[in-house]
Amino acid sequence: MEKLLRVLKKQQHTLNELIGISKQEQEAIMARNIELIKASIKQKNELQKQLIELEKERQALTDATNLSSLADTAAGDKKEVLEALRHSLKNSLQELKALNTTNTLLIKTELAYFDFLKEKVFPTIKQYDNKGNVSNKKQEDNTIVSHLA
Repeated sequence: MEKLLRVLKKQQHTLNELIGISKQEQEAIMARNIELIKASIKQKNELQKQLIELEKERQALTDATNLSSLADTAAGDKKEVLEALRHSLKNSLQELKALNTTNTLLIKTELAYFDFLKEKVFPTIKQYDNKGNVSNKKQEDNTIVSHLA
């Protein structure tokens, strides 16, 4: 039981680190700091690998039984500790999910804005090709500044 508690505490600690990195990533997205975003993603990937290993270890110790069932069968203060860890892990996972959803929406918004600007700066024009079909082509680069100027 002690080894299980140690693994659960490691999982909680790793989740807390992952939450911190996700908050850092969110700030980097808003600041448009590409280098910090890349570093955050690398750190998140490493922490996710650690979580996968810890979860495999937890499942091996508990025969894939969930924490609620373990807490019900535990006695005394172990039951309270397991319940507290279960609740803490659940809250951390919910917070992490919310952060990831927010970060995804921020990135999608930035990409949509970039696409909007790109279309305004380099608009698509409709032209006829040699067979009489309409085709969308990017306007020549000389629309902004003439190459003859």
